[in-house]
Amino acid sequence: MPRLFFALQPPAAAAGEMLERATPLITQLGSRPVPPGNVHATLCFIGEVANDRVDALRSAAASVRSPPGEIRFDALDAWEKPRILCAIAPQGSREASRLADALRDASIAAGFTPDIKDFRPHLTLARKIDLVEAKKLSWARDFSPGFVVRFERFELMESRRGEHGSIYSVVDSWPLYEAERH
Repeated sequence: MPRLFFALQPPAAAAGEMLERATPLITQLGSRPVPPGNVHATLCFIGEVANDRVDALRSAAASVRSPPGEIRFDALDAWEKPRILCAIAPQGSREASRLADALRDASIAAGFTPDIKDFRPHLTLARKIDLVEAKKLSWARDFSPGFVVRFERFELMESRRGEHGSIYSVVDSWPLYEAERH
């Protein structure tokens, strides 16, 4: 069964630039950078979905109406439990948080049991960080001038295990629209 989640993806060029700017720290932490195509902000993790239920999840996603928005990733942080280095958005994003909530609610209404954690905007840049090295550094680290990721669509993505880690692919995507004005 596919493992599915909803996400926002920065443009490939922005993901590549973020990874390039973080390379010295990635090297210092003895970690493995994620491929630029895997950089994403998870909005709502669904988990394993039976193939015959994927269309129901697509329908739930298509029912979500939300405006476009942006997220400013301007700090780096090391998270101990998943052993990752990530770009974080300390200021958050009201639009992205609302979209994450709407996707969670639509998924639940369609009979799915998504992870119900609050949306915490981050982009994983490296995995398997050396925790001893990470503890030597002060966190969160400035990532100025930061990267503003404008999002005008969201994706349903699949996570597959590969020889060198997870491989993510887009299953479907939906545009976001400004609210209608009356």
